[in-house]
Amino acid sequence: MTRIYLADPNIQTQQLDAIREVLPAGWDLSDDPAGAAAILTENVDVTAGMLQAAGPALKLILRLDTGRAAVADCGLPVYNLENMGLNGVAEHVVTLILVLSRNLLWSARQTKAAAWIPGRDEPILTDQRKYTYNWIGLPSAGAIYRKKVGIVGLGHIGREVAKRLRPFGVQLLYTDLQRFDPAVEAELGVSWRTLDDLLRESDFVTLHLRFIDGPDGNDKWFGAREFGLMKPTAFFINTARGRLVDEDALIDALQTGKIAGAGLDVFRYEPLPKDSPLLALAGDRVILTGHVSGTYNVEAWQITAQELVERVQEALK
Repeated sequence: MTRIYLADPNIQTQQLDAIREVLPAGWDLSDDPAGAAAILTENVDVTAGMLQAAGPALKLILRLDTGRAAVADCGLPVYNLENMGLNGVAEHVVTLILVLSRNLLWSARQTKAAAWIPGRDEPILTDQRKYTYNWIGLPSAGAIYRKKVGIVGLGHIGREVAKRLRPFGVQLLYTDLQRFDPAVEAELGVSWRTLDDLLRESDFVTLHLRFIDGPDGNDKWFGAREFGLMKPTAFFINTARGRLVDEDALIDALQTGKIAGAGLDVFRYEPLPKDSPLLALAGDRVILTGHVSGTYNVEAWQITAQELVERVQEALK
């Protein structure tokens, strides 16, 4: 019997089910640490007591990649398992940026409504010698090539966003509590800016900070001052946490044209109240999604689970 001790009971049930499905015969995911070959956690600290209870059979510690769990000094390897939710969030950010930049919602709506430009409603056989493009009268659709994307918080998700945007040829700016080593900046293709300079320069600002509650936290950290620094042609993206943003200030910035639009997956209150002014603003330039950017599916969970199995098997050799 190969036992994996589940130190964090708050890991999502669906993810635990996916792990159980891929465990080899004779393996067990248990709430008993005795004789465990590995300890699995996310946000619950691995204590000396857990290590002692596991005993000499313990070979490694496994931590989900977004987890904040500390591990007591034990001399054993600690692996961060890939969290597929990070990929989902990063892809959602890129999607919002592309949809907003290309004005795709307007284009799709006009096409569905058959709202052609007057005088352009007679179909002709497609021919490169004839003027047939943009027969819906799309007012603007910009490429993101050479645009500046400002990443506020270059943590796990911020880095994944940078990796996915770099091939588009954008200029990647970032700010964080501290500047990273030049080697890290070069690897990711990012350039450091102070927050204020990043906001002034960026065509897209995407927020990737942890929310910290309490009197010393960052509730409403991004507010009227920050929106006032952004360009009126810039877009604001938030897939982090709604409470990081002063929602009233965001609504005002959208209503008064201080910024061009927004892509929002998170809100101060969720589900979004039905009387929220954001719903009235939603449209071509304000895209709202219901906190789905990091949504997992079974396939994603199973990839993480398979990595868990491989790590344990390698440690047991």
